[in-house]
Amino acid sequence: MPRPSRWSEILAAAGEEFRDRGYENATLEGIGARVGILKGSIYNYVASKEELLLAVVEQPAKQLLADLERLQADTGQTVAVRLRELIRMQVRIFGDFYPAAFVYLQHIGRMTAPLFAEFREMDARYMAAIEALVAEGARTGEFSLAGSPRTVARAVVGMLDWMQHWFVPRGPEEDRELADQLFAFALGGLVSGGGMRGIARSLPEPRPESR
Repeated sequence: MPRPSRWSEILAAAGEEFRDRGYENATLEGIGARVGILKGSIYNYVASKEELLLAVVEQPAKQLLADLERLQADTGQTVAVRLRELIRMQVRIFGDFYPAAFVYLQHIGRMTAPLFAEFREMDARYMAAIEALVAEGARTGEFSLAGSPRTVARAVVGMLDWMQHWFVPRGPEEDRELADQLFAFALGGLVSGGGMRGIARSLPEPRPESR
C-alpha cells in the first residue's frame, strides 16, 4: 500500500517556518521537524527551498486574483459595494490561507528569480484593478479623493498589507466584522478626503523651535 502524502502538512509547516523565521533563515530541516519527517523526505515533493516557497504562496495569490476578477465583472453594484466586497475578500483569504498569505506579502516582492515572475505580474494586476476601482468612484461622484487614484489605491492596499503584523484569524463571522470595520475606515477617507485635504491645508504650520 502506498504511503499517504504529507504534502499538505509540509505546506502548512513551510508557511509557519517562513513566517516565523523569514525565507533566508528558514531551513528544510526546520520545516521537516515541524512535520516530524527528515529533510530528505521533503525532496520527494520539491527540489529546493525556493520551489517550496513558490508552492506556499501560489494558492492565496491565485485565489485572490480569481476573486478579484469576479468582482470586477460585477458591474451592477456601486463602487462602494465592490470595494467593501474586495476588503471582505482580502480578509477572508488572509484567514483561509493563514499564514501563507502573509508569507506572500513578506517575500514575493523580493524574489527576483524567473520562477516568481508570474506573481509579480499578479501584484501589478491587483494594484491596477484597485486603482481603477478608486478612479471609477471619483468619476461617478461616489468618492471625493484626497489625492490621485494611484496614491489613494496604494493607501488602501497598504492598510490591508499591514495586517500581516497583527492579524490572527478568529473565525468567519469575526473576520467579516473586522473587514467591515476596515471598510468603514477606508470609506470615510474616500468619501470626504477631498474636503479634508482643504482643511489640512488650512491648518497653521507649527512654530519653529526656538534655539
